[in-house]
Amino acid sequence: MRKFIFVLIWSILFTSGCNAQKNPNDLPDCNWCGAEEAPANLTSYVTIAPADEPGVRIAIKGKLYWSDGKTPAAGVIVYLYHTNAEGLYKKKGNETGNGRRHGYLRAWLKSSVDGSYEFETIRPASYPNGTEAQHIHITVKPPGKEEIALDSFMFDDDPLLTAERIKRLKQVGDSGSGILSLKSADGRIVGYRDIVLPN
Repeated sequence: MRKFIFVLIWSILFTSGCNAQKNPNDLPDCNWCGAEEAPANLTSYVTIAPADEPGVRIAIKGKLYWSDGKTPAAGVIVYLYHTNAEGLYKKKGNETGNGRRHGYLRAWLKSSVDGSYEFETIRPASYPNGTEAQHIHITVKPPGKEEIALDSFMFDDDPLLTAERIKRLKQVGDSGSGILSLKSADGRIVGYRDIVLPN
């Protein structure tokens, strides 16, 4: 009986410790996620890089569609993050959650009623080792569904994005290729990408 009471008390103490709130300094288990950290009152437009961030400023816009490729996907949380002009996920020191992995060049938006989205930022550099093409990470979280990662935004004039690599990416990519052609429009450098969400 005494042994049973000891085991019961130990079990209660151990379980309550395990169920205690996670340390806010702990990193999220998922190293690529971020939609759950989205602030309230999102719109379909967001600026990632502040005006004083070094680099070439670009805008990317398009529409999200459900898996049928026709129906606009409204209310989808889009999480974006990328390196700076040196190819680093730079931090300021006050980041929380996955900001401690992804740095301060990250943001969220929510697709509009017609599925539209748009963001402005700087063109990221490739990693300092020079083997990975320039890219902007994107995850999406449709209403009531799990967050998923999509093909990163990439740029067709990136010297690291060879024809062979482009071909391979398009073979394994989602229904809206992440490889963009940036063009001048209305005094801005703009890329367009429509995205068909997987089932």
